[in-house]
Parts: sequence; C-alpha cells; structure tokens
Amino acid sequence: MNDDMTRERLGLGLREVEPSPVPLVPVVSPAHSLQQALQGAVFPLTSEQLTWVARENEAPSHVLSLLGTLPRGRFASVEAVVLAVGDITA
Repeated sequence: MNDDMTRERLGLGLREVEPSPVPLVPVVSPAHSLQQALQGAVFPLTSEQLTWVARENEAPSHVLSLLGTLPRGRFASVEAVVLAVGDITA
C-alpha cells in the first residue's frame, strides 16, 4: 500500500493494517488441555494409563506429547499431572 492510500484510509477512519484473513485460534493453557484430555479418569493412574485415557478422549497430539514426557510412577490427580508437566516444561 502506498503513502497516498494509507492517508486516504486513515482519513476515512480505517485502520492502516488490514485484519488477518486467518481466524484467530484461542490459546488454551496446558492445564486446561490436560484436564480435557483426562476427563473421566479414575485416579491414581500411571503415566502409561494417562496416555491411554487421553487417546480414548481423542486428545490432540501436543497433549499426548506432554504426557509422554512424564516420569514413570503413579499420579494421584489431574492436578498432580499438571504440576509434573509444569516441572518438565519449566
């Protein structure tokens, strides 16, 4: 866009930059994603069982990847899983 077009658009109250034609995707926190992926899980569960539940709930690949980074052991709740993932990604 040249300078004359920019001045004309601004004079009409239009923005200088056109809005993106791509719709914005809301950012979902890892904690929220994990809670959705593990909905219905009955704790305590091992990291392997958590991954199985997430797959059954059709969790997105990034959530399955996060679960794949968990240490071996049992997790008492979704909150414990969120804390463990936070420790890994921090």
